[in-house]
Amino acid sequence: MNSAISHSFSWFQASWLPNKPLPPRGKAVGLAGGAVLFWSTWPTLATVAGAAPPFLVFGLASAIGFVIAFLISAAQGHARAFVRTSPGTMAFVATALLVNNVLYLMAMPRIGPAEANVVAYLWPVMLVTILSVTRGERLSFLAKTGICLGFLGAALAIGPTFEHGFDEFGILLAFLSGLTFAVYAAIRSAAKGTGEVIGPSMGILAVMALLAHCMFEERTTLSAVQWFAVAGIGIAPLTLSNVLWDKATRTGFASTISGIAYLTPVGSIALLALFGVATVSWGALLGALLVVIGAVAASGLLAKRAKPPRGE
Repeated sequence: MNSAISHSFSWFQASWLPNKPLPPRGKAVGLAGGAVLFWSTWPTLATVAGAAPPFLVFGLASAIGFVIAFLISAAQGHARAFVRTSPGTMAFVATALLVNNVLYLMAMPRIGPAEANVVAYLWPVMLVTILSVTRGERLSFLAKTGICLGFLGAALAIGPTFEHGFDEFGILLAFLSGLTFAVYAAIRSAAKGTGEVIGPSMGILAVMALLAHCMFEERTTLSAVQWFAVAGIGIAPLTLSNVLWDKATRTGFASTISGIAYLTPVGSIALLALFGVATVSWGALLGALLVVIGAVAASGLLAKRAKPPRGE
């Protein structure tokens, strides 16, 4: 199996990746864009999982993600480095992702999957704000405009009403989910190491979430469809997306990738509509257009010269 995975990765690299190395900003954009694609599956998969307890869903998904990440590392010959990840780093990553995602899963049934997604995705604004305060970063007018357009577009895409009613506590849960991830991303952007940390952290994350399930939630038997959704969560939005995002945060373009993250709610809406969970209105289409424009502007791709920002 490891050999098959290794050959698959070699084929993908030879077929799709450019022969010349990407410039730093291009690498950051590519990694963040990949993370956005996987993150977009979160609301649809979580909706398919239905009323399953959040800690159970997250614990099982983390266990699956851990196995997948280990198999990929083993196929690439990095199994030894995988198990030697710093315990402190793994504990921090596991705790941050646990809080972030469980808060999101708790918010979703209260205010709706699309609404929870857009409120939680205030985190790019929070991240840019945190970095500006802590590092003295200066954003260009174009980047600020792009971020504002991205937020406006995301809000317009969702609409002024909440699917399950205006629930203050549900909104607070989604907001705290976004704040948790913003703080986590800010701290990880300062990390010096280049090794893989998301995959190994999934093991600790699974243990923490399943223990919480045993202590705080009722025992539940999942259906085959729910198991499918849990497996999808573990592979795509939980493991692969966070692996790509963690690498993107360490390329030195935090404000760039924050703007690109605004594309996630649009991708989420598209998938919700595709699977019949939500409908797409003209407001959603216009909002999607604003999000794309804002993401491109905030990413710095329109700049004449791609110089790494000072302090990033």
